[in-house]
Amino acid sequence: MADLLVPLACGLSAIFLFLLLVGLSVYLLWRKRRAQMQYRGLIPTTPTISQCTTPVLQTSQSSSYGLRPDLYQLPEEPSEWVLPNGSAVRLWFALRYQQEKEQLVVSLLRAANLPAQCQGNITLIKLQLLPSDDRRHRQAKARRKGCQPQFNDSFVFQVSNSCVDQCSLNMNMYTVDDQKKHHLLGQVLIPLRHAELIEAAGKVQWRDLDNESDQPLSKNGDIQVSLNYNQSLLRLTVVVLRARGLQCGSDAGVCAQVSLKIHTQVVRNKWTAVAKGNNPSFNERLTFRLLPMQLDTACLTLQLQQPTTEEPVLLGVVVIGPFMYARGRELEHWNNMVSKPQELVRQWHVLGVAHTVQSPH
Repeated sequence: MADLLVPLACGLSAIFLFLLLVGLSVYLLWRKRRAQMQYRGLIPTTPTISQCTTPVLQTSQSSSYGLRPDLYQLPEEPSEWVLPNGSAVRLWFALRYQQEKEQLVVSLLRAANLPAQCQGNITLIKLQLLPSDDRRHRQAKARRKGCQPQFNDSFVFQVSNSCVDQCSLNMNMYTVDDQKKHHLLGQVLIPLRHAELIEAAGKVQWRDLDNESDQPLSKNGDIQVSLNYNQSLLRLTVVVLRARGLQCGSDAGVCAQVSLKIHTQVVRNKWTAVAKGNNPSFNERLTFRLLPMQLDTACLTLQLQQPTTEEPVLLGVVVIGPFMYARGRELEHWNNMVSKPQELVRQWHVLGVAHTVQSPH
């Protein structure tokens, strides 16, 4: 009997030792996995973005997103890429907002109906998300020449969920001739709406380029402005885009002063950054608080100035507002803004002569 107990005791000891080793291994693996999870929790997978910060470009060109079917709803038939009528140049693109990453993905697809004289040139598109303190543009180059150049490039802008509705996407299309000169074909400005971006979810869209090359220049120059009034937010948005034909030196700095006036009182003055040349590009967005009941008694005064060490030099002025203050194109622009709350209504205005300037200092 004693001879049987010895092997039995050895067997039980071996089994107990085996189970102990297995338990210890499981415990060590669990500790290692827990430590890894805690370490990952210390490192955010999505960049932290403070509310309403300037949008930042995450990647430049030829993004890894590509044109995957799960991201974009591409037209299946060539007939669905409807060509524009007349001489309009059309641009196809897709927008997708990823809420969990707080990223806006902009994919440029193709353009169509380029003028015959431009079909042998390189085609470029310069993008900028407004408002932005970054004066640089991001650029996409067409992969082939002709009347229907293709791009197939993606860009990612980092912008927080709380700021999407305050941003606009600006896209300018150029052709580059043999002398490397850039010729503007037109512009597309798209006000972003969070709900619309989620609903569209990468659906291909198109816009015809806004081209004002057929409009004659005025004596003092012109200014291009976009307006929007959001009644629910009590917010009047003014996007000062660019000016042309200004009577100043090509190296002179120019800024735009935008004033909101109610009745005869100036409520608020705001200034854009200084841009260079007699055809400066601002692409700057300014906002004002305005009650719906004040729409008939308020107006905007835009002055183009050359800042100096003494008094600013006034280059021209225009007043945009209701019938109390404006007529013609300026009245039309204001009325269109009120009747189209979902759009950024854009228009050129002739600069007139004024005699007083308020300094930003």
